[in-house]
Amino acid sequence: MSSQRINQGFVDIFNQAFNEDISRKYQKIHMDNCHHWDYNFVLWHRKFVNQFWQEIGLERTYAVLTEPNDRELYSKLTKSLVSDLDDLSDMRWVEDTGKLNSFTSQDQSQMRLEISQAMASSTFAIDLDLEGSNNAFFRAEGRPYYNLSFSSQLEEFHDIIHGETGRGMRRVGTAGGDQCFFVHHTFVDLVFEAWLAKNPNMPLPITEEHFNATPDLQEEYDNYEELVTLWNERHYNSSDYNHVYRIIEPLPRQSILFNSIRHTEDFRRVIMFHNGEEIGRFAILTGRIETCLSCAKREQHTGQFLLRKLVNLHEIEWVINRRWYRSLEAAIEAFEEIGMSAPVIVSF
Repeated sequence: MSSQRINQGFVDIFNQAFNEDISRKYQKIHMDNCHHWDYNFVLWHRKFVNQFWQEIGLERTYAVLTEPNDRELYSKLTKSLVSDLDDLSDMRWVEDTGKLNSFTSQDQSQMRLEISQAMASSTFAIDLDLEGSNNAFFRAEGRPYYNLSFSSQLEEFHDIIHGETGRGMRRVGTAGGDQCFFVHHTFVDLVFEAWLAKNPNMPLPITEEHFNATPDLQEEYDNYEELVTLWNERHYNSSDYNHVYRIIEPLPRQSILFNSIRHTEDFRRVIMFHNGEEIGRFAILTGRIETCLSCAKREQHTGQFLLRKLVNLHEIEWVINRRWYRSLEAAIEAFEEIGMSAPVIVSF
């Protein structure tokens, strides 16, 4: 299926084609089945937007929301299901132009950072949570789950747009019934594919054995071949990829790199602060990542994640598994205890 960037002709046609029946159908599919903060996020949403564009009979269309013209066109996608109650009992079909009113230059800067963070994370393809510990952990903590993987870092960026778009997009239960959802998630899919283009030898890190042993995956996909096909599909071209690459190129980037992260049965969470401001975090909630084949063979991971600003390593304060470490020396000892090498800075 071909893809295109948002344009006025598309907006006019899409406003006609997106009706209440379509909205309610995809709102329900998303509410009942969507995957967030797990390894199935990118592939499930790729399948979902494929189905939508095929049914509505339009090209896959995305908006580069760091560009003013694209934001203006995106704001003209006016139809949505909304609800003011958690139980969705008062869902209403509305048409409103009041989108993106709070989309500030700071939001755009944050978007650039999150996209670059996702693009930089090429060590892990997607976070594999074989026993459901990720979801159980962040639910128990009452807050979102962060980790090192490309999938999770891409989801962080994606969350900004849902929040800033407003109305139905703000809630998981109603988001699939908003026109903007499909344009936004098509761009998310473009970031995913642009990342795959930068990592052409990246294999699908879900084995057939894992698929056959995971009822959750079997419910979402007809067979393992469908999962492989979704991973290998290419919907965009080099010109589309350049919209992503240009977003990340001007940013000064700095990563924390761990040359070794040993497999353990325990979670590891690291949060970094600089002058009282959080500048980065990640978590590895289980070491049981058997389908990360290259890591499993050597029984260790390597990993990197992007900091939100350029800082000296010795200026960072660390929270490692909920304990504060005010110096790098103390933090290194804590890292050794939980099977992680000393952190190093990589600027690029």
